Amino acid sequence: MTRGRPRTFDPEQMLEQAMQVFWQRGYEATSLQDLLAATGLSKSSLYQTYPSKRALFEAALRQYCAQRRRELRERLQTTASPREFLRAWLLCALEEERSGEPPRGCMLANVASEFSQADAEIAALMRNGIDGLRQVLVEALQRAQADGELAAAADVHVLAGYLLCVMSGLRIQRKAGASAEALRAVIEVALGCLR
Repeated sequence: MTRGRPRTFDPEQMLEQAMQVFWQRGYEATSLQDLLAATGLSKSSLYQTYPSKRALFEAALRQYCAQRRRELRERLQTTASPREFLRAWLLCALEEERSGEPPRGCMLANVASEFSQADAEIAALMRNGIDGLRQVLVEALQRAQADGELAAAADVHVLAGYLLCVMSGLRIQRKAGASAEALRAVIEVALGCLR
């Protein structure tokens, strides 16, 4: 039995390129042609790796979630103050103002807006992604308690959920055109609730 031609592309790089397209355009608005143009692959090469646009989208969403969780945990480990880590994380909602591109927001939030709870498999992927981010925030808040930056009686799980809601609101407000100055003020109010 003969083997097919070996892959001449990096599957990880291809997934990253596809993820960027889905993040920018959403699932429905992303065409096969968009994906082929972004990855530089032929249709047959793309479908040999992922049997459908849906399968590629799910893999891209999992990759996005894993990357964000890993980046967040690395930042937490290298930041001396948990409160400053949380401030820097919230300020990430404003980062795209410098890129000159329209704000993309968070891919998870974008997917939630596009799919809502109508698709059980996508909803499960979103929950897993959010749970991963929540866990890193819980770790940060536990460190804040240990360092005396947060009261020992504070419910870190509730506060982590609160911060996720604040971040979602910041990203939506930013996409809607709210000024960075106004959102920085909101961030300081949110951090002031962490006592």
